[in-house]
This record gives sequence, structure tokens and C-alpha cells, in this order.
Amino acid sequence: MNMAEILRNVFGPGVLAEESAAKDTRDRGKLPEKSGYARVVRYLGTANDYMKMVLSGENESASSSMVEEDARPGRIGPRIVRFDVSTHHGLFIVSPDRLSVNSQSNFSTMRANVGLFAGKWMYELQLGSKGVMQVGWGTAQCKFSQESGVGDTINSYAYDGNRVRRWNVTTHKYGEPWLSGDIIGCALDLDQGDVEFYRNGRSMGKAFGGICTGAGMAYFPTVSLAFTENLTANFGSTPLRYPVQGYETPQASPADQVSKAILMFEWLRKVILLIDNGRESMVEDDDDEEGKVPFSETMSCNAFLASLARAILKNLGPLLAIPYVTEAVFVRFLRELSGAGESPAKGADSSRVRICLDLLWTFLEDEEMKSCLESTVVYLLSSFRHVSLQLEYPDQCRSLILLTNLCQHTATRQHLLQHILFDRVRFANFVHVKPLDESGLAEVVGSTWWETDPVDGAVEVNRKQYLHACDRIKSAISEVEALQVELLVTLLDNNDGTPYSPTSRTIFLKKFRRFVQENLISSRTPLPITLCCFHRLLVAFRVLWDAEIASHPVYVPCRAFYDASINFAGIDRLGGVLSHLNKTYKNELLHLLGPEHEVLVAMEQAQDPSNPFSGGPARLGELPLAIPAFARMVTVNSSGPASPMILERLGYFPYSREDRTPLRLGPANPAMSLLELLDGIILFYHVAAKRQIAKVASLRESMAEYITAMAEVKARLEITKKQPKDPDAAAMNRELARTMVVFDTKLAEQARHMAWVRAAVYSKEKQAQLAWLLRVVTLTLTSASEEGNMFSFVPDFYLEAMTDLSVGIRNHVHPTAPIEDIPEYQEMLVEVARFLCDHFLDPRIIHANAKDTLILTLAGYVSNSLTLGPLERVPIESRVKVVNSLLRPYENRAWAQSNWVLVRFWQGCGFAFRYEKSPHLAKKIGPKMLQQESISQPIKPCPSLIYQAHVRDALLSNPTTTTQFLNSLLNQLNWAFSEFIGMLQEIQNVSSRPERVLIESRQLKICATCFDLAISLLRVLEMIATLAPGVFTDDSQASSENLLARLCQLLCQILNRVSSQSGCFQHVVLLDIPDLETVDHFPILTAVVGILLILLKEDVSTFKTGRREIPKVTRALLTEPSFQIGSLYFILGDLKPKNQKIKNIKPFCLQNYKEDVTEQEINSVREMLRYLDLNRTMLTETKVLTDDENICTICYAYTISATFKPCNHRSCRACIAHHLLNSRECFFCKATINQVTDLEGELLHDFTSDYLLEKITTDRS
Repeated sequence: MNMAEILRNVFGPGVLAEESAAKDTRDRGKLPEKSGYARVVRYLGTANDYMKMVLSGENESASSSMVEEDARPGRIGPRIVRFDVSTHHGLFIVSPDRLSVNSQSNFSTMRANVGLFAGKWMYELQLGSKGVMQVGWGTAQCKFSQESGVGDTINSYAYDGNRVRRWNVTTHKYGEPWLSGDIIGCALDLDQGDVEFYRNGRSMGKAFGGICTGAGMAYFPTVSLAFTENLTANFGSTPLRYPVQGYETPQASPADQVSKAILMFEWLRKVILLIDNGRESMVEDDDDEEGKVPFSETMSCNAFLASLARAILKNLGPLLAIPYVTEAVFVRFLRELSGAGESPAKGADSSRVRICLDLLWTFLEDEEMKSCLESTVVYLLSSFRHVSLQLEYPDQCRSLILLTNLCQHTATRQHLLQHILFDRVRFANFVHVKPLDESGLAEVVGSTWWETDPVDGAVEVNRKQYLHACDRIKSAISEVEALQVELLVTLLDNNDGTPYSPTSRTIFLKKFRRFVQENLISSRTPLPITLCCFHRLLVAFRVLWDAEIASHPVYVPCRAFYDASINFAGIDRLGGVLSHLNKTYKNELLHLLGPEHEVLVAMEQAQDPSNPFSGGPARLGELPLAIPAFARMVTVNSSGPASPMILERLGYFPYSREDRTPLRLGPANPAMSLLELLDGIILFYHVAAKRQIAKVASLRESMAEYITAMAEVKARLEITKKQPKDPDAAAMNRELARTMVVFDTKLAEQARHMAWVRAAVYSKEKQAQLAWLLRVVTLTLTSASEEGNMFSFVPDFYLEAMTDLSVGIRNHVHPTAPIEDIPEYQEMLVEVARFLCDHFLDPRIIHANAKDTLILTLAGYVSNSLTLGPLERVPIESRVKVVNSLLRPYENRAWAQSNWVLVRFWQGCGFAFRYEKSPHLAKKIGPKMLQQESISQPIKPCPSLIYQAHVRDALLSNPTTTTQFLNSLLNQLNWAFSEFIGMLQEIQNVSSRPERVLIESRQLKICATCFDLAISLLRVLEMIATLAPGVFTDDSQASSENLLARLCQLLCQILNRVSSQSGCFQHVVLLDIPDLETVDHFPILTAVVGILLILLKEDVSTFKTGRREIPKVTRALLTEPSFQIGSLYFILGDLKPKNQKIKNIKPFCLQNYKEDVTEQEINSVREMLRYLDLNRTMLTETKVLTDDENICTICYAYTISATFKPCNHRSCRACIAHHLLNSRECFFCKATINQVTDLEGELLHDFTSDYLLEKITTDRS
């Protein structure tokens, strides 16, 4: 193809008219033209002249039109329309182009900088959120505030789709509910005086008519937003998405520039097509010689075409900087080049797009190119975020295909990653799949279904159609998800690095890390977007891992946690602060990394006093970072250093800042870079994605409540139908039928949303991804634990992520996606359970939150039958290890959670301990108790006989440890109940005052917590007394007598306090205080009775045989000075108040709880009371009175029977035995006690070295 043919092909036949005139001139002047370059220059000059002529014909004064004022009638203001920041009320975050606003006050208002007083005008808003916003029109005279916005004043008119109302001082129902991504059109007809609003191109009807017009009445586009609500306005800077005929935009469209751009892009398209055809050379038609002479030695065909493209782009470049032109012409041009056109066909050819981008990067100015790309991506995001009206998501697919085509070009991809996808827009928005709106869901899910028990035939008939609709939704969104994964894989390209530039993957990883850290500080990304982003990134990682590494199983090696290959700045470690770990395990690091490693070098530099940077960060990953938003806040007042307290209140912490370390050049290590991505995905799940998984479960729970309510209404309706003679039955039937209609409508709406959840959130595929990641995290933690002290370097979020994933799979995703669908799910849960057992109270785990996470996760496993099975299947060594850890003394550690775990082992086996929540709560009538973080939460009993056996073995195998544990347990019970009673007395005193006194809710919650703790401690004592009664009754154990005496003392004190009809417990229970719902007689009395029944079981059985000697346990209970038989009769309701004047009495009787207390249990209580009554009379005859001089001055209950050496102070045996468990200092003089003797001088306790040595030798033999 010769040059003339190329020109005719590109510009049309008219282009050579200029060439013919030039040829005639050349012939007349006899100008020689033997050089090929001269011919090229001549033809390029011809093309330039032709373009100049054509473009000047399109617009004689193109440049001047760009600066003209907009002189259209009915309008006043500048040519460029945007929000006027000088008129705002409240705080806003405003985008650089002043078209996007984000409210930072309760109700912020801002208007545009153009007023309209005649004609028909319209602008559009794309919603970034769906909360309370009032959008419309207002005059300059409107006075707004942070309480009143547009529509709240005279001469301002607004629509709010959140509340579905229109506003003009007063409010009326109007319009449709709006969603995030909706396009809201605001139309103003000043000729007729009408205001109308559109949602996604559909008119919602005339909102207002007869508005004030005339002199001084100019209306400005105005918006008012509640806190954190945001939107983007289009006043005409880009084409309206849904224009309405007859209406103009406040900003005039650049029609001349658009027509020019269309013409020039047509020329460019033909050039690109010729380049794509791949002609290697061209020939030139020589007028002076015959034949055709090749000019490949002077210029190739592609070079000539590139020269033409340069000439075209020289004129086109300035136009591409105009967003309107980019959106109206350039984006359409790119789609046509790729062959996709208007159909979202996957697999469109991107080679021509890459040729186009090569030309643009080569010949456009940098600013022109960057502006063009930014406008393109912003438009693609706007189109992508728009709510889809079709299940196939055509707009979203088209946007993703075009963006992927752009990203397949190396220079474009790297520019987008560096400057646009993480800064100007959020890349996470492109990997979100937004649900259809209500009408779209109703169309797809025509028949609704929900699970009912028993099965409701009227609902069950729709099951098949409903599940088919779910499959349709899943199939549609899977195509969008595949395109999103393809985009991410493209962005993670690792082959485009050079010795002078990093790869796209390196850029992405650094930007993604900052993105995650920003979400760690504040929830900047909406939760639905975070979950979609997490899933797409995880799939992209697995695709890349299989393609590049292909090794399995996948886990993050422990080395990555201490060799600074991943930036963990601001992340806590399981073993504590990183600088401390580096110093503590410096020798291990030296051995594992070598002395030349950057971590060791940085440590040496930090410790070198001559180094000017010593005292700085101890590793490269903790170099200073900065958050742009923080920088903007700090520069407001930069006269002095910012106060750390102020910074923390602003959500800024010094360790969470943008990484400014230079990017690594050249290709990244494939395995390490992908593991860094995996680490970021795990952190991102922990930071944000897990919350959306939990949040979606609330929809299912709400739906379950409606289903239950519907079943109750149906049951009541059936009952009323059977009573036709009842005069009120007809009215009741009508009310019940109306209620059923309301419930049915609500359930249908929820069922449609649940169909989306089944398809997009809790699908089998998403469940499999969570299970895969749980295995990865568990394996990472397990393998790191095998590396000894290096386990301390593991970031704490790995442990929390394991917990989050485990909870999400079994509590949130299940049962919508049954956990049984996961292959080998039992083995997966067993591995998690084994890790929990092996690392409970692991000394390498120092971080307080990590410790709490371990115990809470273990508690969750114990309290759920689904996970208790796997916990019982872990190796016996691990089970014994965790039980021994649980039975460590309750001192110097968080013991409440450990005790709670032991309670769960027992719940379902104790006396009247089979309830999910205390029966007294079930009988209460009134508002529901709010769900609080309390150990009294309703939990279905699932006792573990296996772990009960381990508890028994542990208690019996080590008497010394058992004594210490029980001593600490009794101490904590004494403390918890004493604190509880003390607070009850305060409440009683306050309530008795004549004036009204408010009690802090926090104080009431502490009181309820102490009560719950006392109950759980009592239940653990009940378990111990049942499984290993010998620790209290075996005479061969020296501590048994003391432990039994202390236990009896505590039980009697509790019984006396709780059964007293005039005491503070009875008084507060009758007050029925909202935060003290859990405080009642039943839970604590049944726990005490359960312990007494177990302790006296053998004594009662022996008594039946005719033996009349008072056994040890019975004697210990009856001789306890605080023992009152009346407190036990109170349990059966047989106690009459001594003071008959007491009116406020709440009777209690176990027989009132027949569903929770069996007849056999009640009979056993009666039998115990008869037994104690008989023995009490026998014991009374043997009691000997003692004088006050011989009474123990510590307890005032027993006679003095022990002497302390060497100080010779005295007390009873019980007091000194109890005291010696905790201290060896004398009660009175604080001298160290060496020996304890009885009054006859016989040795009771000896703490001298000779005695202890002899005792140890005897025990070993």
C-alpha cells in the first residue's frame, strides 16, 4: 500500500485534492523530488493541511469557545459549574473537582455556584450511600443550618429517597426508596413553576408545582447530607446518564469539541486498523519512473502510520483533557476498538486497544494522558456502581471488560495502580457485586419460600421455584465475578518489571497494604464491598499460586514474620512488642538469618550510639509512614507539634502510616510476593470482611423471628375460628388476618434478600473459600509453633483470623450453607481444636488480646455441639494438657473465662442445670432482655463426659495442685459473692431514700456479673464434688478437712443471704431492675443444693442402713456456726417469715419449676432435709458451751486450738489452716510462722528445712 492510498483510506478521497495542486506547482517550477524523505514530508504536510482545513471548518474559533462565558438565557454564574465551597453549612470532604461531597456533620448543606431564573434545567446525582439526604433546589435567600437543609426552608424544594418523602417546610410521601449507586435526576421547569425528580431515568411524578418565580428568585442546585453520606453531582461536565428532552444542564455541553473529537477519532481508528493489519513495508508510486520503488529503507508503513497518528493526536490531545469528551467519545471509541461495542461479550480483542494506548502514551502530553485516563476510570466506576436493572449486569460487565483491556497495557496499568485505582478511586469498588433493587429482585424471585417447622404447605409449594431463582442469581453474578478476578490477575502481573522499574505486582502489594491499614484505623470501605473484595482477591491468589508455584498445602512460613520481607508496621505480635522480641531472641535471629541480614544490620545501627539514626525503628518494616488524610488535618495548624492525645482522638496512631520505603525494582520473587498478598488477604478479612459475614446473618435471624411470629398468629387464628359464638371472635379474626398480611409482605421481602444472600454471600463456593483459608491459617500457626521461640513473632491477627473464620463458617454461614458440605470438615475443626488445646496458656503468647482470643475461642468450641465433637477427638495428650491448664490456680490470670469453660463441661449434668437460660427469665412478662456480653447468655447444654473424666483424673492425680486450685476457687467465690451482696446493700439503701436516686447502669452490670460469676463457681464446685468427692471427704488428704469446712461455710453464708425474707437480696429481686434480670433465687439456690446433695449422698445412703454415727461431712455442715436449717426449708417453700408484718415477700419453691426440676430431684431434697433434721437433734445433745475467753478471735465460731511458733499467738485450727494456704505471716504480728502446734504441744505444721526435707524423702519413698 502506497502513501496516497493510506491517506485516502484514513481521510477520504478529498485529502489528495491538496496534493494535486501541490503537484501542478511542482511541475511548473521543475522542482526535483528524488528523495523518499521529501515525499514522506510532502504527504504528511498534505495530511496536516487537510486536517487544519476540516477542523477549522467545524469551528472557526475553537480555542476562543473554550473560554467564552455561558450566555444562555435564564442562567447566572460561571461557565464551569461545581459546588460552591464558600456557601457550605457543616463540614464536608470535597473532591478536587468539587463535584463529590461527603458529609462530616450531622446535617451538612452545600449548593452549586450557578443560579437559574428562567427556562428548563436539570442536573443528576449519583448516590454514594443510601442514607438520609435531601436533594433539590434552593434560593440564595435560604438560611440553612446543621439542623435544617434544603427543603426545610421557604423557597427550597427537596426529595429524600431514604425516607421516601418530598420536603418544602412541610413533608409529604413521594417517590421511591433509593439505593447506593442510583442516578437521581433533579428537574426544574421555571416556565411552568414545577419541580420533578427522576430515579434511574424513570420519573417519580411532579413533586412541586407553582413554585415562586420572578425578580430575585434564582434557584441553585442544593444538597443536604446526614453524617458520612456522600454523592457525586453532574451539572453537565459529562453527559447526563438519563437526559430528559427539553431540559438543559447548568453547564453547557462542549458540542463543538465533541464533533471535532468524533471526527478525529474516526481518523485515528482507521490508522489503528491499518497498523493492526501488520503491513511490513509500503511502496511509493513514482511519477517520473515506471514501476514501484520500495521505500522500506526510508520508512516502514507503521512508521508512516505512526506519523499520521502523531499529527492527529496533536489536535486531539487538548480535547481529551475535557471529561465530557472523554466520556462521550473516547470511551465509546475504546469499546468499538475492542470489538465489544454495546454487548458485554467476554473475550473481546484488546490488541487494538493496546495499539491505541501505545500511540497515546507516545504522542500525548503527560498531563493530557493522565487527565484522559482519570476521566475514563471515573466514568467506568460511575457506570459500574449504577444499580443494575437486569440480572445479567450488562453495564458492569462492559466496564470491567474495558478496564481490563486498559490494564493489559503495561504503561497504563502501572499508571492506574500508582495514581488512580488506589488514590482517585477505590479499586475495591470494581470488585463489588451490588444486589438488584427491589423491583429487580421481585422480578427474578417471583415466588418466595422460607423454612418452616412444621412444614407449611402454602409456603413449601414455592421451594423449587425459589431455589431455581437463587441458582439464576448465582449463575449471573459468577460471570461478573470471573471478570473481576481476571482484572485482579491482570493487575498482579509480575512480568513487567525492569532493572529501573518495579512490577505491577510490587506496586499493587504496597498500595493494597496501605489500603488495609487505612481500614484498620477506620472503616473507610463499606462492608459489602470489603467482603466481595476479599473473595475476589482470594480467588485471584489461588489462580496465580496454581499457575506460578503449584505447591500444596499453602501456608505462610514462619520466617516471613521475622525477616522483614513483609511490612507488619503497627501489627502486634503474639509474643509482644517487636523491638523486645528482636532483643530477646537476637541469637536465634542471628542463627536463622545470618549477620548480614537487613534486620540484624538495622538492629546494630539502632544500638550504635554514634549512629545519628539510633533510637529509630528497629527494622525496615517500621520506617516512618504517613496517612494523607492525617497530613491534611495536621497542616491546619502547623506552628507546633501536634498533641499525641489529639492525634489518637482523630484516629491516628504513629505506627499506622503510609510506607514510604522505595519499591523493589525488577521482577518480584513469585512465591514471596504471593505470600505477601495472602498475608494481606488474611489481615483484610480480620479487619473488615468478617463483619459483613456476621452482619448478613442478622437478616436470617430477623427472618426466623418473623416466621415464628407468623406461626403463632396462624395458631391463634385457628383457635378463634373454633369459637364462632364469641362476639369478639370476628373482630379478632380480622386483626389476625391483617397481621398475617403484614408479616407475609415482610417475609416475602426478606426472602428475596435472602435469595441474594444464598447466591452471593453464603453460597457453597464462598463457604469453600472460607474453609480453604481456615486451613491455611491453621497450618500457618501450627507450623510456626514448631519453630520454638520464633512462634512469638507471629502477628496476632493470624490467631484472630482463625477464630473469625471458624465462627463465620459454623455460626454465620451455617446452616444456610450447611457445614457438612465442606469436604472433611470434621478434620478441619479438629485441627483448630488441637491448636487451641495445645496453646492454651502457652508461655510464648504474651499479648493480652491473643490470650483472650484463645480462651474465648475454646469457650465457643465447648458450648456448641457442632464443635464439641471435634474438640473431643483431638489427641488425648492435647485434651489432658488443656484440662491441666484450666485447673491451674485462679490467681494472677484471667480466671473467669477458664471457669466458664469448666461450667460448659458440666452444664446439663448438675442439679436442675439443664436449662438454656434460667427458668425465672422464661416466666417473666415484659420487654425482652437485651443481649449482653455475659456468662449468663442462653446456651444449649452440651456436657462432655470425656472432659469430665479428664477433670476427675487431673484432680485425683496431683493433690497439691488440686488443693491450690480449690483454695483459689473458694477465694474467688468468697470475693464474688461478697462483692455482689455489698452492691445489693448499696442498692437497697439508695432505693429506701425518699428522694429519687439514679443508679449507674455500669454499676448494675458489675453487680449482675458478680452474681453470674458466683453461680458459675458454684457449678464448678458441684462438678468437682461429683467427679472427685475425695478431695473434700478423704481423710488421707491433709487438706480435705479444711477445704470441706471452708466449702460448708460459704454454702451456709450464701443460703442465709439468699433465703432471708427481709434481706437485701429479696428486696432487690422485688424491685425488678432492668439490668439485674439475671438475679433471682433459682439459679443460685439450685447450684448450692446440688453441691449439698452430692456431699451428703454417701452419708444419707449410710444412714439408711441403720448406722447412727454422725458422718464427717454431716458433722462439718451441722457444726458450721452459720448453718441454719430454715434456709434449706426455704428452698421447698416451707419457711414462714418470722415477722408477719413483712408484706413484700416473693415466695420460692422448687415445685413451681416442674419443667426444670424433676420429681426425683425434689424428693432427694426432702430426704436430705429429713436426714439433716434428725442428725441436728442428735448433734445438739453433744454440744458443749464455751466461754468467750477461749473463742477464736478471727472467726468467733470455733474455740482456740492452735498455737503459732515462734510468736505464740493462737487461733482455731480452721482459721490457721485456711491462712497457711495463702500466707505464712502471723495474723496478729506479721512474724513468719515456722511451726503450728495444738494446745498440748503436738506438731500440726512444720515449715523448717529439716522437717520439709524429711517429708519430701518420705513422699518419694
